[in-house]
Amino acid sequence: MAAEPEVFGTKGSVGVVVVHDIFGRGDYVRGVGRDLAAAGFPSAVVDLFGGASPTTLEEAFALRDKLTPDGVLDALDAGREAVARRLVPHAPVGTLGFCMGGGYALFGACRRRFRFAVDFYGRIERADDVEGLEGPVLALLASEDERITPWAFAELLPAATRFKKRVTVELYPGVRHAFHRPGGETYNAAAAADAWARTLRFLEERTPPRARPA
Repeated sequence: MAAEPEVFGTKGSVGVVVVHDIFGRGDYVRGVGRDLAAAGFPSAVVDLFGGASPTTLEEAFALRDKLTPDGVLDALDAGREAVARRLVPHAPVGTLGFCMGGGYALFGACRRRFRFAVDFYGRIERADDVEGLEGPVLALLASEDERITPWAFAELLPAATRFKKRVTVELYPGVRHAFHRPGGETYNAAAAADAWARTLRFLEERTPPRARPA
């Protein structure tokens, strides 16, 4: 059972539900939530692992394997409700996630009424689920990611074309999966900084015109 979302920021015009990677809701993803709030986008960081903190990949995969689609969607719904309380009325709320969480962020945007999704190198099981998207997707991919990137070009983009959905892909050459996670062996500072800047611009574009600075 998912734990309560952790919420950062107040009085924003765009909200973000943040989904952690395979290592759970640790300092890294909490930092992402804080950084979003500092940039003016209140966030709710969900915890799909129910408070568990895996210390090995084996533990992390075991926790992931216990997740169910309904449980994930319930957690995302709870995140949306939590962050909505920190937003101006009728503010758009979307999803953002990394790796496993990127896939779930996209899945949630396909199945629930989220207004956008930011997917850092994640995938969904059925690309045709994008038929349910209500808003744009920003997909941030690594050229050397042998599992995610080929899938995105072979399945995600054709499905988006078929269902007339807006998907923007930023492909980072010469970098590998999980390039955004500091301290990881595949971390790439330049790609991470650029991807984050693009993410903030994407979120700014979601801000209702009346809420933007003159």
